[in-house]
Amino acid sequence: MPCLRQRTLVRAAGPALAAAALLAAAAACEVAQVPVEPVKPNKVVMGYYRSDNKAAYPHTAIDFTYLTHIAHAFAWPDSAGNLVVPPGFLYPELNAAAHAGGVKVVISLGGWGHADGFPGTASTAANRARFAGQLVDLCRANAYDGADLDWEFVSNDQQKADFSLLVEALSAAFRAQSPPLLLTIAAPSGNYYGRWIEFERLAPAFDLIAFMTYDYHGDWSDHAGHNSPLYEPAWDSCGSLDETFAYARSRQVPLDKLLVGVPFFGRSFDCGTMGGAFETSQGWDYVDVMALPSSGWTRVWDSEAQVPYLRRSDGGLVISYDDMGSVGLKAQYVKDRGSAGVIIWELGGDYRAGHADLLEVLGKSFGARSLRTE
Repeated sequence: MPCLRQRTLVRAAGPALAAAALLAAAAACEVAQVPVEPVKPNKVVMGYYRSDNKAAYPHTAIDFTYLTHIAHAFAWPDSAGNLVVPPGFLYPELNAAAHAGGVKVVISLGGWGHADGFPGTASTAANRARFAGQLVDLCRANAYDGADLDWEFVSNDQQKADFSLLVEALSAAFRAQSPPLLLTIAAPSGNYYGRWIEFERLAPAFDLIAFMTYDYHGDWSDHAGHNSPLYEPAWDSCGSLDETFAYARSRQVPLDKLLVGVPFFGRSFDCGTMGGAFETSQGWDYVDVMALPSSGWTRVWDSEAQVPYLRRSDGGLVISYDDMGSVGLKAQYVKDRGSAGVIIWELGGDYRAGHADLLEVLGKSFGARSLRTE
């Protein structure tokens, strides 16, 4: 009612003052009636969308306001440089909805278990050219804004040399397009595999370089530990987001291209405490962790690692995961360091009761405002 009140007040003024006041009041009313627009994140928020997740998490469930990029996973190369797109992979509704929401979509190539064709593809100029040409054609025909490389993992000197040539061939082909296509990479979290990637040479070829700062512990480990610690606790020496960030900077990855990973999943270990010996480890989506009953579990906050874990009261299981608090701390870390943003594995892992809990924390931490939740 403020506009009506303003009209009432100006009637008591003189004609000239009344006219001026009415014009000001009208302008104020028009401004107040301008619809509120959503606000996008001021950092990169790239979420991986697994192609077999359409039924559980369709494009209509995604709040694109909190995202800047989607990495559609996975297609892959065969050993001759041909692009393999699995049946049912293409999802034109996803691409269209993302673009309507101001989000770019890249096709993610490789992933765990789908990288066997990379060595052959990268090994000859003809194979590299074939792969680059087919990728450009696919992107143009299917409204992709570029491609994301997820070769898990480059692992010897020959592959190292060939990978550099592949990246440079892709970069040249992508930048020759109008508009240019994006080229990004999902990179290992440390030097064990990172030594085989020439980050110093290749940084100019990539638009974004994302480090997979999760899976620091799992069924391959000799003890239970945090899936994605922000900092390394005194009792462990298996790495952390902070250590990976320092590694990336030591490898001359520019801040304006450097992304770190935020997992929407955790890992369990069948033992009584962090650091203990275990026999089996399993992955848990955030939504599954949140669905556990409150009785029988104790939430523990590791003040050194800056992440939580759950401990079952019978002493038979611990679950390392990220919650809204730890995700918020990771977003603040990115802001404090001036880094480009984050990647997420994977979209939908936090979706419950119509809300993506962790995605909302990231988006809002980076200044996003969505009309869905206002």
